Amino acid sequence: MGWGDVVGKLYRIGELAIAANVSKRTIDYYTKIGILTPERSESNYRFYGEDSIETLHLVSQCKEQNMPLAEIKEKISLYYTSSVEKEKLLKYAQVLSKRMEHLEAELKEIKPLLDALNEEEQKSIINRMSPQSMALAQSLIILFN
Repeated sequence: MGWGDVVGKLYRIGELAIAANVSKRTIDYYTKIGILTPERSESNYRFYGEDSIETLHLVSQCKEQNMPLAEIKEKISLYYTSSVEKEKLLKYAQVLSKRMEHLEAELKEIKPLLDALNEEEQKSIINRMSPQSMALAQSLIILFN
């Protein structure tokens, strides 16, 4: 698809910067790392579609939540996936939700046993857990309390 085939308003970098309230330098950087994808004219000028404004607002929201740019890029990629891929993602999210329910049930079962251990034994178990497992366990405990 050429730049003339894009439906809707096209923005040059300066126009996009004003419309999205960001600097041209920020747009250049996001383009360089693949967060924004411009169309190129025959004279190699970059033109950004209206979806770029939405993308920049999404980036801003993610940055407010202290999300790293690598995660923001991944989130934006998922945001713009096709409906078929979105259906797969929805099914996967449902599978993850079921797994979380099972983990919650298991944690409820073992929590009294963990509470019965002395501090040294608890530390020993914690030291064997990966940081990701530990974060997940802490999140589940917070949900229970």
